[in-house]
Amino acid sequence: MRITKKTTAAAAVAATAALALAACGGGDGGGTAGGDGDKPAELTVAAWTDIPESLYDAFEEEYGIKVVQNSFPDGASAQQVLRNGLGSGGAGLMDVHLIEGSWWTEMMAVPEDWATLPEVPGRWVDWNVEAATVDGEIKGYGTDIGPTAIAYDSGLLAQAGLPSEPEEFIEFVGGADATWDTFIAAGQQFTEATGKPWIDSWRMAAESAFTKIRPGAFEDPETGNALPLAENTKVKELFMRFAEAAQAQLSAGVPIGNADWRAGYQSQQWATVVAPAWVTGSIVENAAGIDTWRIAEVFPDGGANVGGSFFAVPATGKNVEWSIKLADFLTSPESAVAIFEGYGAFPSQVEALSSPEVADTENAFFGGQRVGQIYGNLAEAADEFVAGGYRGMNFWGIQTVVIDAIGRVEDGAQTPEQAWESAVKEFDALGLTTD
Repeated sequence: MRITKKTTAAAAVAATAALALAACGGGDGGGTAGGDGDKPAELTVAAWTDIPESLYDAFEEEYGIKVVQNSFPDGASAQQVLRNGLGSGGAGLMDVHLIEGSWWTEMMAVPEDWATLPEVPGRWVDWNVEAATVDGEIKGYGTDIGPTAIAYDSGLLAQAGLPSEPEEFIEFVGGADATWDTFIAAGQQFTEATGKPWIDSWRMAAESAFTKIRPGAFEDPETGNALPLAENTKVKELFMRFAEAAQAQLSAGVPIGNADWRAGYQSQQWATVVAPAWVTGSIVENAAGIDTWRIAEVFPDGGANVGGSFFAVPATGKNVEWSIKLADFLTSPESAVAIFEGYGAFPSQVEALSSPEVADTENAFFGGQRVGQIYGNLAEAADEFVAGGYRGMNFWGIQTVVIDAIGRVEDGAQTPEQAWESAVKEFDALGLTTD
C-alpha cells in the first residue's frame, strides 16, 4: 500500500458517517463470527500505513471489540515480523496482518498458515480477487490497488505540434491497443521534434512489464527456484526493448525517488511518466506551478497494477472468526472510501470506485480531470495478467539486478548488450538455486 496523505484525519472521520449507518451486518456479506460467548475484548492489526482511527471506533461501536493497531515504520519491518512469526508457529503475530502485494507470494508459501476467507461476491475487481487466491482459496481481502496510467505534460506535446488533449494523446500512443512498441514509437516522434526525453525513466515501465509475466518472471512457481537469467528469453526481450529505448535517449534516466526528480519536473525535462494512482500526489507536489500535466486513461499491453495490499488472518490466531470479521469490515466499500479520503489509498472495491467521493471529484491540478474515475476505469478494464505472476523470495533481488542494468544504459555507461551481460554475471554471482 503506497499512499500519499492528502487530507487530515478529520476527512476520514467525515467519510465514515455513512459507514456507521452501514455497519450493521458488517458490510456486504463477508465473514461470519461466533456469538458473544467467544467474543474477545480486543483484536490487533499489524500495519505500516495510516488507517483512520474512526474505522476502528466504528467496529468497536458495532461489535463491542476494541481494535489496536501495531504500527511499523515501513513495510520491510512488517514483512520481517511476518517471516519470523510464520517460521515459529505463529509466535508474535497479530490477529490481522496487512500484506503488500510485492511480498504476498512469499508470505503465502504455506497456504495453511492463513485462514481461508469467505467469498464476498462482487466486492473487488476480479483480478484483485485472483491475486488474493491461493490454491483456489481466498487468503486475503484487498485494501488498495495501484492501477496505472500515463501522466503527461500536455504543454510540451502542444509545443511539439503533437496531440496534447487527453483523448488525442491516448490515440497517439496506441489507443485501446497500445503496446510498449507503440508508446516508444510515439516517444521517438516527440524526442525527434523537441530534443527532450520522452519519459523520466524506463525503470517503472520495466517493473510493471516484468510483474505481468506468467507464470513468473524470475522464478519457477512449482519449485520456488530462480530461473537462469541467461536463458530467460521473456525477460531478455522486455529488457532489450526498454534498454534500446534508453540508448536512443528517449528517457532522462531520472526515476521516481531520485533527488533530481523534482528539478526535472520544474525544468520540464520530460513529457511522460508511468503513473500508478499513488504517484499522482507526488506529481502534484513536484510539478507545482506547471499546470499542463494531465492523466491519460491508457497503459500499454493491457494495463498494470503497481502497488496494493491485502488484509490476511493467521490461522494460528486465537480469534480467527472475529479476525475475519474485522478484515471484512476494514475492506468494505465504505471503509475503502474513508481510507481514500483520509490518506489517498486507491480502492480495490468496485462500489467504492464508482462512489462520488472517488469518481466525481475534479482535480484542479490536472485541469479539472476526474482522476479517480480515470483510475477506476483502468482498474476495471485491466486484463487478467495484471494480477501478476509468481513472485517468491528472490523476485525483487533478481529484478533489481535487471532494472539497475537498464539504469546503466540510461546513464550512458553501457550499451544494451553490455548491460544484459553484466546483469547475467551479477545474477550468477548471487549463487541462487536454479532450475
